[in-house]
Amino acid sequence: MDKIDMHVHTTASDGTMRPEHVVSLAAMQGLKAIAITDHDTMDGIEEAGKAGELMGVTIIPGIELSADYQGKEVHVLGYFLDENAPIIKEYQQWAQEKRQERNEKIVERLRKKGFEITMEQLREADPDSVIGRPHIARKLMELGAVSSVSEAFRRYLAEGRSCYVPRERIGFVDAARLIKKAGGVAVLAHPLQYGYNKSQLEALVKTAAQAGFSGMEIYYTGYTQADQKKLFDLAEKYTLLPTGGSDFHGEAVRPDTFLTPIPLNLNWLGTFQNAQPHRNRLYQSQIPQFR
Repeated sequence: MDKIDMHVHTTASDGTMRPEHVVSLAAMQGLKAIAITDHDTMDGIEEAGKAGELMGVTIIPGIELSADYQGKEVHVLGYFLDENAPIIKEYQQWAQEKRQERNEKIVERLRKKGFEITMEQLREADPDSVIGRPHIARKLMELGAVSSVSEAFRRYLAEGRSCYVPRERIGFVDAARLIKKAGGVAVLAHPLQYGYNKSQLEALVKTAAQAGFSGMEIYYTGYTQADQKKLFDLAEKYTLLPTGGSDFHGEAVRPDTFLTPIPLNLNWLGTFQNAQPHRNRLYQSQIPQFR
């Protein structure tokens, strides 16, 4: 079976490997296609695409949007978008500005706790990356304040911790609108990661289907067969295609997550690329609001 992974991050956002190096790793592991789905940016697509041509790996242009669903951060994957679409460029600029504002507030809170950390240090350490909390976590490791990225989040950076700062996010339905306007298809990312009970989870999936999503991640790192069955039943009920991926970031960010082939192949990929949004979709003609 042709192996694919539909959820991969690079240094264009919070991954630890450059796009070309991720593609090289994928080729060495026998993957035939990977989707580059960096957080709120498509800046890694061009480099990955060139590497893919040389190494025989199909690169699916993607993005992972951080969206607001009833006051909670929920991630929306977009696939087959035009990375040069004006709406993508505009959104990336907006998201970068909001992320920068958040980073500065987090750094200020850490400095008040006595940590010698500055935005200049973070930029110098990762000049080609969009700085985010994982970069701050790695700096805390460098300072000896924590022993791992997960400890940094657990003690300082996760929601509810002393240095956590929320940031403005695009609305959940607007995320689907944006992806559609850029020529892509929207997918609900890792639905079991949000801590919802059964009825809340189904409400989320139903909203996604109504908003024009085409699929939902069913195969994901750590999901059991029972998890997959539960999600598959929901996807079938709401006419969403099953998708999946590893959510690979690199060892320094997620040491237990590797590029992982999912039980879907290139034939499925062709079907998925041509997927039409749910026939009962709402709001599809409206302009996404994130300004």
